[in-house]
Amino acid sequence: MGQAIFHFVDRFLAFFGGIFMLLGKVISYIIRGRANFHLTISQMSILGISSIPIVCLVLAFVGASITYIIAEEMAARGFKTFVGGLVLLILLREMIPVLTGVVIAGKIGASITSEIGAMKITEQLDALKALSTDPDWFLTIPRVLGMVLMAPVVAAFAGYAGFFAGYLMSYEQIQLQYITYIAEIPTFVDFGDYWACLVKTLVFGATVGLVSCYHGFTVERGAAGVGKAVTNSVTNSIVLIFGLDLLLMPVLF
Repeated sequence: MGQAIFHFVDRFLAFFGGIFMLLGKVISYIIRGRANFHLTISQMSILGISSIPIVCLVLAFVGASITYIIAEEMAARGFKTFVGGLVLLILLREMIPVLTGVVIAGKIGASITSEIGAMKITEQLDALKALSTDPDWFLTIPRVLGMVLMAPVVAAFAGYAGFFAGYLMSYEQIQLQYITYIAEIPTFVDFGDYWACLVKTLVFGATVGLVSCYHGFTVERGAAGVGKAVTNSVTNSIVLIFGLDLLLMPVLF
């Protein structure tokens, strides 16, 4: 029992130590102006644009589901004009950043881990070092920066998809017109909510990028190790997203 606990603590500390070391390297390269922006732009295109359809679809389902719960209750109590404001408030404060992070962890994070892991077991990382190229400069920084910069873009598209799906559901349920749907948004939502959503999205994007790269670099035991690393990457990213979401709540709101 004691040995199992020691092993867990060792892995826990190694994981967070590795994540913070990667974060330090990323910040260091950016401050010194040595980030590879050509590769970053390429990764933004690969990682961000490909994520937009699936994240929009997920948020559309969520927006419709939230509205399904809210619309009839508000209409029954004479507050049908509050539906749009409430839906947008829930989306901004919680659903948009969290679900964007979760979906990109499953879609993009897994891809990053498997790509870097495959490079490691085929000794391509050793080849980069032999050519005096820092793997973190070539692989980690473009992917982390790409995730951070594209996560808000993906979230913006997904957020509107969720909000508009909510309108369609409210129109179907209680025949709510769009002008009425958006009428009370200023009552519920202010600039701070948009700002908090942006901050959360940036943090979650960086988290997915760092965790995915870390697990890719720590792959062991061939192809089976890649599969295990991908599973750990997605699982740890999602757990961290929900944990950070809880920590950021009292800070941002």
